[in-house]
Amino acid sequence: MGNQYHPRTKPFRHQSKGTLRLVSRRNHALFMEPRLGKTKAVLDAVGMLAQAGKLRRVLVMGPYLSGAWEGVWIDQVREHYPFIALCENHEEEWVLNRKRGGPEVHFYFLHYERFRQRRRTKNGWAYPYLREVERWGPEVIVCDESHRLKRAGGVTAQAAWRLVRHLRKQSQNGRGYPWVWELTGTPSPKGWIDLFAQFRIMDETIFGTNKADYEAEFVMYGQGPLRYTILRYNNISKILRKVHDHAYTCSAEEAGLAGEQFWQKLRVDLPPKARKAYVEMAEEFVTELEGGVVVSAANAAVKRLRLLQITGGFNTDGHEIHRAKLAALEEYASDLLQQGEHLVVYARFLPEVAACGDSLARVGYKAAVLRGGVRRGDFRDAIRQFQRSDGPRALVFQVQVGSLAIELARAAETCIYSAPDGWENYYQCLQRVMGPNQTRPVRYTHILARGTLDLAVMETLRQKEDMHRVLLKDPRRFLLGMSDE
Repeated sequence: MGNQYHPRTKPFRHQSKGTLRLVSRRNHALFMEPRLGKTKAVLDAVGMLAQAGKLRRVLVMGPYLSGAWEGVWIDQVREHYPFIALCENHEEEWVLNRKRGGPEVHFYFLHYERFRQRRRTKNGWAYPYLREVERWGPEVIVCDESHRLKRAGGVTAQAAWRLVRHLRKQSQNGRGYPWVWELTGTPSPKGWIDLFAQFRIMDETIFGTNKADYEAEFVMYGQGPLRYTILRYNNISKILRKVHDHAYTCSAEEAGLAGEQFWQKLRVDLPPKARKAYVEMAEEFVTELEGGVVVSAANAAVKRLRLLQITGGFNTDGHEIHRAKLAALEEYASDLLQQGEHLVVYARFLPEVAACGDSLARVGYKAAVLRGGVRRGDFRDAIRQFQRSDGPRALVFQVQVGSLAIELARAAETCIYSAPDGWENYYQCLQRVMGPNQTRPVRYTHILARGTLDLAVMETLRQKEDMHRVLLKDPRRFLLGMSDE
């Protein structure tokens, strides 16, 4: 491929294997367990192909996650992609890694919920974003969390299949563009039938285009009232052979990453009314919330607490200010539930703790809320059930309650809804899922509101600093979250 490619960050061995598979096989999937770094493997594959002059436009699709999914990819591009990146979504364009130079690649980020938008016309359904992407003509389409495309008759899966089919018919260069790369740690959450739609998008020759034919060969249904119930699968060895031919699979054990720690940020925007209240409190020490609720602060320390409460979505009395962070938690937790993952959530204020518990229960988790005042026996029972349960469970802790002397190694996913003060408390929260019994890589996900204290607090925690000292050094910059972006 010409000049030797030099990754910006050193890949793990399994990531290098995944990268080489994508580059050499063209249409391929990375079915690696969660937290093994699929995005990094993709970005190195893009870099290699760009350096060889085979790639200029990449469409990246994934779940909305209340707007946070795109931010995760942007963080990864900043950290791992070695060249300049021209980025775009449906609203704006921007440039990342401007000083790195190299071949220019254009990344277009489009979440599934927007991609599948359609309107009825006299000639049938019209898909405006599908048509826009067709005109743009990407050489590679990345389907992140491709298990979201498992329903063969679903609007999103149908639109993605249609897009790839149309683009390949238009391709005149003989390379079979666009190449499709699918990423997920749970390709078949409900069984082997989930593979059909994903592979049909990637390559119609693998399992064909007709779901009925796939079912006739591989699926045994019941009869009568059980006619929609799958009793068993046939020819599983053939399914596995096709999967291994067209996907790179890797477990945490195979990767040797047990106990490794990874971080990601889910960034959200405060709704306009909440943003207005936040700025008023930051600058005037008082604001009026929706419903006529007045919130004030007597001094800078109290103001900081009020700003943290507004950021989290609730005031001291539990009055709801917004649901931006809760919406991100619900969407993210919904994906984790499908993957069968246990989840630990930390929140700072009591109304946040209760709301997080309600949100997790709403998406289907068996969730226990542990805060000050919970009886010791109930607390122990909740921990015991969490550690012993085979089905996915969630624990929501008030930070002070869940940061010490607890082992939660049954989980490999920790979500920080609102960070605690001080490095010691934060560090103790991180350690609950670690220890000798942790056999998988661990991911810490922080839900952060842009332009708020969330960002400044995380920066000071990262640097193990005293945030009160930083607050006094540059109050306005700190309170409006200007130290992250």
